[in-house]
Amino acid sequence: MKPPDRRLRGRRAMCRWWAAATCAVICLGFVPRAAVAAFEAWRHSATLWILTTPDGADLPATCVEADFPLLVRLDADTFDFGQARPDGADLRFSAADGTSLAHQVEEWDAAGGRACIWVRIPQITGNARQAITMHWGNADAASSSDGAAVFAADNGFCSVLHMDDRLRDETGLVKPVDLGSETAVGMIGAGRRLAAGTGIDCGAAITGFPSGDAPFSSQAWFRADACGAWIFGWGRYAKRLNGNTGDGNEVVISIDAPPGLRWASDGPGGTSSDALPTLGRWCHVVATYRDGTSRIYVDGRPAGSRHHKAAMSLMDNVAMTIGGGRPRSFGFAGCIDEVRVSKVARSDDWIRLEYENQKAGQMLVGGPVQPGTAFAVSPQRLALPEGAAATVTAQAGGAQKVWWTIEKDGAETVADVDRRSFTFRAGRVSADARATLRFKASYADGVRSLDIPVTIAEAIPEPIVTLRTPATWNGRDPLEVVAEVGNREALRATGADTLNVSWTVSGGAVTTQAAADRLLLERSQYGGPIRVRALVDNGGLATTAETVITIDEPDRDPWVERTPAKEEHPEDDQFVARNDADRGLLHCNGTLDGAARRDAATVFFDVFADDKPFTSQTRQPGTDGSYAFTVALEPGLVRYRTEFGTQSAAGRTVLRSAKNIVCGDAWIIEGQSNAEATGPNNGPDEDPAQPADAWIRSYGNQLDGSTRGGWGTAVRTHIWGRPNYGCHQIGAWGMVLARHLVERHRMPVCFINAAHGGTPIWQHQRNPADRFDTSGEYYRNPYKIYGGLLTRVTAARLTHGIRGVIWHQGENDSGAGSPTNDWNYKTYQRYFLDMAAAWKQDFPNLRHYYVFQVWPLPCSMGPKDDQIREAQRTLPRLFSNLRVMSTVGVSTEHTGRGACHFDLEGYAQMGRLMAPLVERDAYGVVAERPLTAPNLRRAWYTTPARDEIALDFGQPVSWNPESVRNLYLDDAPAAIRAAAAEGDIVTLALAAPSQAATITYLRGRDWDGKPANLLRGDNGIAALTFCDVPLEAPAKPKEPTP
Repeated sequence: MKPPDRRLRGRRAMCRWWAAATCAVICLGFVPRAAVAAFEAWRHSATLWILTTPDGADLPATCVEADFPLLVRLDADTFDFGQARPDGADLRFSAADGTSLAHQVEEWDAAGGRACIWVRIPQITGNARQAITMHWGNADAASSSDGAAVFAADNGFCSVLHMDDRLRDETGLVKPVDLGSETAVGMIGAGRRLAAGTGIDCGAAITGFPSGDAPFSSQAWFRADACGAWIFGWGRYAKRLNGNTGDGNEVVISIDAPPGLRWASDGPGGTSSDALPTLGRWCHVVATYRDGTSRIYVDGRPAGSRHHKAAMSLMDNVAMTIGGGRPRSFGFAGCIDEVRVSKVARSDDWIRLEYENQKAGQMLVGGPVQPGTAFAVSPQRLALPEGAAATVTAQAGGAQKVWWTIEKDGAETVADVDRRSFTFRAGRVSADARATLRFKASYADGVRSLDIPVTIAEAIPEPIVTLRTPATWNGRDPLEVVAEVGNREALRATGADTLNVSWTVSGGAVTTQAAADRLLLERSQYGGPIRVRALVDNGGLATTAETVITIDEPDRDPWVERTPAKEEHPEDDQFVARNDADRGLLHCNGTLDGAARRDAATVFFDVFADDKPFTSQTRQPGTDGSYAFTVALEPGLVRYRTEFGTQSAAGRTVLRSAKNIVCGDAWIIEGQSNAEATGPNNGPDEDPAQPADAWIRSYGNQLDGSTRGGWGTAVRTHIWGRPNYGCHQIGAWGMVLARHLVERHRMPVCFINAAHGGTPIWQHQRNPADRFDTSGEYYRNPYKIYGGLLTRVTAARLTHGIRGVIWHQGENDSGAGSPTNDWNYKTYQRYFLDMAAAWKQDFPNLRHYYVFQVWPLPCSMGPKDDQIREAQRTLPRLFSNLRVMSTVGVSTEHTGRGACHFDLEGYAQMGRLMAPLVERDAYGVVAERPLTAPNLRRAWYTTPARDEIALDFGQPVSWNPESVRNLYLDDAPAAIRAAAAEGDIVTLALAAPSQAATITYLRGRDWDGKPANLLRGDNGIAALTFCDVPLEAPAKPKEPTP
């Protein structure tokens, strides 16, 4: 070695010696005598190091933050709780110069061996090492824990809620009231778990918060179970809570669906985050505002900003809620901790410090420095079978901080901090694997580390699975698909034979019921191939097994008759549904009371048609007085009435009678407001009755889903606010359709309208535990709409008389908000399949579904309205009995871009569009041309140059040159130089070859709402819009025959 090298090595060694010596001085407590005297009564002390160096929180040297609340976590692994008072009351902290530091004990769990303490640090600088001392072991010491001293107005805090069981504001400014939340494990100590509908009301008249255009910070830790909710907020919503004065502004932090974060006001303040939260994981979010700039921070990092001059106009008297953004707005589901409001806009460095200090695996502050100088681990290597675990212990005397990492597959992650032992869990592997467990320690002279090589041997086999089932199915008789495990004995030998099985069926509408190792296919509403897939695991990687089953449905299903109730009598205005034998069964069942039973020799049931005798039945009652009559009514424009009574020696006595009974066909209308379709409902008068109306019936109340009103003549709508509003309402297009059927086919009809405005499809589902669930409120109970429908149809005795369902819904699925926490369109078909399966079970003779494709950008809602229409357009692929009708071609003076509700003429057009489909299916009307909206079947490049595209609509279409503006290739306007239609095919000649993978027709955000630029069929009906349809590659030319 050359002399300069020796000198350099010597200097480095001297530097390391001085650093170590300096640290030792601090660790040994060489501080002013007065400071030492202040803690002479405390038997124990230890040094804690605050590290903003690269091996710690990694803050820049320019960072200087004053009066920072530092979180100190203690663990039994490095702290002896038995040396302190049981409640930690003797705990004290001092700075390097011996000055006492204010602190607050948030959590002290001596039995559980953990504690969380906040310490107010006068100053923290970046890229530095700073020591504080912790003192304990004084049985006579009274508690000096003081949250108000740590979180105070002089370090910028307005409100600090630790969200523990005490649920109090450390500043005393707000008085939180719990409204149903529960104490739970928080990010720091205890936190609060909230379910939708529960929350914390912090008051409606809080003063002392930032006001006007003043700066502020709002922040919280949260772990969300679902998206689409406000986390917490404060302020005053100007238009609703302040008398429309225009003053106000609120500060609301929310988690969006799909997962996203933002804070908003009812003005220009607020911004969105480009960092996305993960459901089920803790996330730190901070909203700040200063001088017109709104910022949001996620997990310590700036994630979005927006500037608008004087964006805020906060009032000096505000409300605050946790779990919601406004009073009574509680919708958050999950856990919330450490809610804070400050009257300053916290800096980037401050927020970074908070996150690095408070996160799991925090790197800002080390645990109590351990004595000695040893640095070692035991054992020094691990060899484990999969699923096993082993503990490694470590020594790191004098280290300022220690932590453990795991390196696997080239990635190193922090596994734990401030612990002298770590339990490595091998988990499951599919093959032998290797990893490195690494113990690291930060010293004054740098980071030291020790590697523990880990080998994991595969020892548990994965299941080998095949599916056993016939290759064909009639779709009616229940069919089992059985998951057979080929290596069950090998699994049992290793104790790994407990299997998790997840089933899916794709390709068609099939009702299923899953068991442990098999799937029961109960009923199909589809003919063709379906794919059944099972994902099977025993704790490791899942094994996939699948099979294809071809469903060959019968041409026609036999009619299923309803079993009448033991007590069932005809009612005034009753509607009786006809069956496939062209008759409607009217029942009169019951039991005579004591007097009638004693006197009656026989009982009779007389039926009259238009007041002329139709049939008369007589029989002796049973020994218990019971009787049962069934009369087959002839459908048509006939009014029936009935009389039931007893015959005795004294003569005939009529006990019951009913009038104005009709027999015909029944349908259900379902969906949201454009299925309600009331149109103007403010009067002053109701619609004048038309002759056909007497033959149109409904049952119960559409508004509240109850049986209120019983049977009655159907109406478009009653007058809003009157007692009968909702009774027998079937909506505007429902009345147009009903009148058409009555007038043309001379057949009474019944429509039960169960639609409810503003509801996504997931709020139309059946409660699997209670089919008749009508509890709670709409929008809160997702089963109430279905329960109300079934309650009404059952009370009307029409469960076995419903022939079809007409569905108009989807406007409220153009965005997000479903329980899946994603865009609603992604699960729209799944929800429809579930709903249709429930319909088919509860209404067994249901044979046809009619779906309206919703208007583009409906009610100006999006941004996924194109995708919702695509989900609706492709529903017929899953059913053998479903048709979709377009609404985009409906044209009145009130339709246009972003339209919401149609006017009466628009609804009338919808009724006229759907009528031919209904009468074809119900009355066998033969059409001379297609009755449906053109629906794209296939799109493909026709040439190897990819400069021409063909669109097959499955029915004759007409080309409209104006519709070019509505065509897109890969979301860009399509450059088309020429186009033509011939029969079912539209051919597009492109201006240049294209590599586009998808084609779209009509974007809601771009369409001007004009009917002149639509593509239509030869039947004049506007084509269904389509979105992101894959373009098939051109067919390869055939090889010449040799």
